[in-house]
Amino acid sequence: MEEILIEKLIVKVVLPEGSKDIDVSAPFPTNQWQEVKYSHLDIAGRPVLVLEKPDVIPEHNLHFQVYYKFNNISLLIEPMMLITGFFLLFVACIAYMHTDMSISKNSPSYLAKLQWDEVQATVQQIQGIFHQCLAVHDKLETSLHDLSRTGDAKSCKAARKAADAQFKELAKELKPLLLSVQSSPQSYQIWPKLDDLVAKERELQDKLMARHATVVDSVEKKQRGQDIENRISSQQQKIAALRQEVESLLEYLSEI
Repeated sequence: MEEILIEKLIVKVVLPEGSKDIDVSAPFPTNQWQEVKYSHLDIAGRPVLVLEKPDVIPEHNLHFQVYYKFNNISLLIEPMMLITGFFLLFVACIAYMHTDMSISKNSPSYLAKLQWDEVQATVQQIQGIFHQCLAVHDKLETSLHDLSRTGDAKSCKAARKAADAQFKELAKELKPLLLSVQSSPQSYQIWPKLDDLVAKERELQDKLMARHATVVDSVEKKQRGQDIENRISSQQQKIAALRQEVESLLEYLSEI
């Protein structure tokens, strides 16, 4: 800067990476040292020549020269790094696109997955059958309400007979599904719950049919409503507990 006194002037000259035998020719004495600067794609870094001169006046505004040796082949290092990087990227993409990452159909893990999928599908069918059973339970309850309102025991017996036929039909559909799940090696965790569900549902059906028969018999004998309630109170409590257990087991199966 002209016409200005500078107490300490520092000039840094950044040279290409790979430069060596660095020397400087200045028309006045200066403090000199070297640093390293890293930029994009640098490996060893770029040498930096640092010149320091105190008390600089306008008369010091002169040229200086920096000498260094540089191999022109070094110019190819960074382009070759880029070319190699993109080449390896494309090779990796091609290898990925031609690699079969799927699990072998003969591997134990793949066969186990197939078996578990079959178990899940079968369990869903079993759940559907049990929900049909619960719907039949509700029909029996509805027939008892109609009986208390109309006193038509004949219609109530017909409803129980239809429910019994439905239970037998659903049991026929359920049997092969249960055998399929039981025979699968992947059902060791789910089978105990499923077996418990079947037992609870059968017990619930027996209790429902017994209570239904008791109420119809009492109505035909023209017993008082309070007496009927006393006869079936213990059965009613057991039915409510069993119904809750069946619904809890069905919820457990739906979460698997």
